[in-house]
Amino acid sequence: MRYTFKVIAGVALTIFFINANASDTWPRGAKLAYIDRCAESMNSQGLRMKNAKAYCTCTTNGMEAEFGMREYNQMMKAEANPNGSKYDRRLYNVLMACKDHLPK
Repeated sequence: MRYTFKVIAGVALTIFFINANASDTWPRGAKLAYIDRCAESMNSQGLRMKNAKAYCTCTTNGMEAEFGMREYNQMMKAEANPNGSKYDRRLYNVLMACKDHLPK
């Protein structure tokens, strides 16, 4: 009986952590739409579409990993600034990690 309780508790905790982690990811459709809008915007500013898509994919994946859905609103209010708030600094670090996709 004791073993059964431990197994059930372990399974319940595993399901909880999987669901908590899954709920922190961005909805796939919204993520892809964000990448497309970002790439189109960067392309309209003169960046080749190939580079724009790579940069936008990198930054979107980075923002999702760094902020998830839980901190999405704080991320949207942040300004990439290495000396700003903790959200500003985190956003700045995400963008800097993707700079190799931009022309030098």
